[in-house]
Amino acid sequence: GQVLLLFKRHAVLTVREPMLYTARMVVIFAVTVFFCVVYLESRQLTQVQIMQKAFYVFWFVCVPVAFPVIAVYALNAEFVTVKKEVKDGMYGPMAYALANGLLQLPMMFAFGLCAMLPTYLILGWPWDTFLTTLALFSAHCWAFECIAQFFSLSANPLVGMLKYLNVWFISALFSGLVFRGRDVIWPLRLLYYCLPMKWFFGATAYSIMASSPPYEGTLACNSTGAGAVSYCPDEGFYCPSTEEDPFGLSCYGETGPQILDSLSKTYDAISSENTVLTDLIAILAIGVFFKVNYCVYLYASCTAGRMPNPPRQIKI
Repeated sequence: GQVLLLFKRHAVLTVREPMLYTARMVVIFAVTVFFCVVYLESRQLTQVQIMQKAFYVFWFVCVPVAFPVIAVYALNAEFVTVKKEVKDGMYGPMAYALANGLLQLPMMFAFGLCAMLPTYLILGWPWDTFLTTLALFSAHCWAFECIAQFFSLSANPLVGMLKYLNVWFISALFSGLVFRGRDVIWPLRLLYYCLPMKWFFGATAYSIMASSPPYEGTLACNSTGAGAVSYCPDEGFYCPSTEEDPFGLSCYGETGPQILDSLSKTYDAISSENTVLTDLIAILAIGVFFKVNYCVYLYASCTAGRMPNPPRQIKI
């Protein structure tokens, strides 16, 4: 009963107070359209546009999950009210956490749709990967939402916002595009595996590239004939010079697996192996870790206190 009542109340508050979810949907949609226009040329199936598509994926992974920093402030204000209501005996802290969690789930899919629809419509990503990428994006948003919830329990909301931004920045730094995880010393390398962006970046890159149509600009190495070259790379193909790439340096492959193999040599978060399910489980596990810690700290904060002192005896 408490969960249903709290769910209805928070659903109404979500409509009346747009800062928590509705405003973020609008901003995610607008920012995604902006990046789609910036990387519009990545629609072309040419070698020089492969890295541009990879960079768009990076922004697609990083930018939408920066906005829960706003939620830290809003959830902190809500936490102050919840703590008072729980101590007044209106409902239990776990009822609030469950109702809030149930409301989160459809909102994460709504965030996904706001980012996915312009991406697929404008940049021409393969539609057969839409549901897979939507599930990955929603899980990624949920993991960062759990991180934002956890930091919203800070005594000072501004400190909580700074903590969230630190985690977001470190996650972007260790996403797999800025540098290779294996080049980082231990124990800092743990950050490469313990934060969500690396898993989402690799899974998204595989999802959109594995089934991609053939890319232009590669030729198979032939030992004789018109296609003969003096040096043949181990991949078995090369890229002739073009106006856009006079030296043929942008050469990643014709098929999706070839491109993924080429990119994996520089970015080890990317692989031609299908690890999408493993990546999804890793993202969810990170979210569960922060959600459990949030629930524990919420319960402790709402139930902590001391018995009132007995009344003093006054002698008359």
